[in-house]
Amino acid sequence: MPFKRISIGAEPLQTVDDADAFVAGDMVREGADFAILPIIRCNEEKVMNWGHFEPEDLVIKSADNSYCLLGATSSWDSDYEYTETVAGIQAEYAGYTGLKGVVTSAIGSKVPAFGRLLYSILAKESSPKVYVRVCLSDENAWQKWNRVRVMCNHSPQLQVLLELDPSTEKAVDMKQWMAEPVHIVVLPESMFTKNAGGYPVLPRQHQATVAAWMDYDIAFVIQTTDAGSGLGDRIRYLRHLGQSQPERSVQNSASDEYRDILQVPLQPLMDHLESATYETFEQDEPKYAHYEEAMVRAIGDVAARIKRRIVLMVVGAGRGPLVSRALRAARRLEADVHVIALEKNPNAMVELQRKNATLWLNKVEVIYGDMRNKQFVEKADIL
Repeated sequence: MPFKRISIGAEPLQTVDDADAFVAGDMVREGADFAILPIIRCNEEKVMNWGHFEPEDLVIKSADNSYCLLGATSSWDSDYEYTETVAGIQAEYAGYTGLKGVVTSAIGSKVPAFGRLLYSILAKESSPKVYVRVCLSDENAWQKWNRVRVMCNHSPQLQVLLELDPSTEKAVDMKQWMAEPVHIVVLPESMFTKNAGGYPVLPRQHQATVAAWMDYDIAFVIQTTDAGSGLGDRIRYLRHLGQSQPERSVQNSASDEYRDILQVPLQPLMDHLESATYETFEQDEPKYAHYEEAMVRAIGDVAARIKRRIVLMVVGAGRGPLVSRALRAARRLEADVHVIALEKNPNAMVELQRKNATLWLNKVEVIYGDMRNKQFVEKADIL
């Protein structure tokens, strides 16, 4: 399966006066998919005193390009009551304009105040997604993030924008962060060096770190001090790096939509599962290969003890992947095995009957019923 296209954004560190002009100009020209831009450019004290914005106070002046913009709020590491008012007004404006989300400043030394402020924003019904900027250059980054996340009751609206550390001289183990809701990884401009041809590349230790994230459904952001100087080359290099990765396995692709999402527990005894759910199960090729090996051993053990036909039952057969493996195991041993498939889902029964007629050549006895109360004339040798 080909590697999916990576979403790459830009975060200009120079002053941007107008978001719409930046999107139409630098962002489109350099090939970025989205941008992180400040929401305001005025003195925060003016916002606090007035309680609202004037057009000249804003960088993001309208909702025209909200689909491709994240709004960065001003610093949160100052007086709590002052910051709460200013940040709250910015978050409300981000929700009003329909921005993809807001990006906080990095978690500073006042972690409890930061967490309380974040909680007050997330508690509002109109709250946009909030990306907490976490800088790996801070040796206490995870501890700070974890404390803030707990204070916010693990809100699903709370996500991580992970800023990599350009000063590290070796690949960083990202396993701990890959278990967190990281949705954006930021690459500072200083992470890039130039190759012999003068084009920007990442040193090997940073290549390894970035490549580790490319198998996840996240976006990358490149920070730049001058969007017109080399940003496009860095974006093209990152896309090339993504296309150079090994093709993703079917199993990894099948699990994408379930990553970092709490799933409602399945109740197959109470509910009839959907075909898509069975299909997800069936993507786990190693599991069914091990089932087949186990059945080969079980059939061999039983065949050594009895001289009659072996009865093998698959109860809760679903769409029949274990039935196919049972038949294959029997063929491998050239054993006389009678396979019975029991299923209580009437919709899955249609699939079992179709497979029995076309794939299994009517070698399977397909029975409709519930394993909890179904009575059989023949007893199973292998269940």
